[in-house]
Amino acid sequence: MEGADVDRAAVLRRLGKLVAASQGSPRFADRVCAASEELVGGQGSSINVSTDDPGRRMTVVSTDEVAARLESLQDVLGEGPAWDAYRWDEPVIADLTDDLGRRWPEFTRSAIAATGPIRLHCFPMHPAGRPFGVYSVYAYGELREGGDVVQFMADTVGAVLLRDASDLPLDDRSALYQATGMTAVQLGASVEDALAMLRAHAFAQDATLNEIAEQVVDRQIDFRDS
Repeated sequence: MEGADVDRAAVLRRLGKLVAASQGSPRFADRVCAASEELVGGQGSSINVSTDDPGRRMTVVSTDEVAARLESLQDVLGEGPAWDAYRWDEPVIADLTDDLGRRWPEFTRSAIAATGPIRLHCFPMHPAGRPFGVYSVYAYGELREGGDVVQFMADTVGAVLLRDASDLPLDDRSALYQATGMTAVQLGASVEDALAMLRAHAFAQDATLNEIAEQVVDRQIDFRDS
């Protein structure tokens, strides 16, 4: 799956043409993500950056509302194919149907309700060897390209992110870190338990984790009042 049989020069030429022809966002990372999605034949794509610390998972690019929703659901629920792709450092391809409910029960149920049955391909980005995030692309059918090309795209996009990190909204999760600490103090709980409470609240309110975090920071939510 490392792209050993991929004609990398040819793929990069195709990617470069798509990026050059792209319109919209001035951020290079956005345009590379959208171009790679078009190249492999997906309907939407996203990129998240992760660490081993609880809660430090951040979506930095999503090309449409479906991709953003799939990232948000995994963020809130703490489960899903992108989580596993990062943890295992290997691609995870999920047909999101009722048949896979046992693997990611809440994520699968919520994703089907929000998007209908789709196939979600999650590939770790590890251009420097160790994964630091996941490139995800979804489709309602098969992708145009095989897994070796998609993995090469994931690593290529990852290399772009590493080079152009200053162009990414890396402070988007500062509210989450602050809210997790505030919640831990309010509940007298560990950071892990506080994060779990924020996720539960986001799930119950059908909100994103960041939206709940901002409400905690703005003191619209205080768990001591619950």
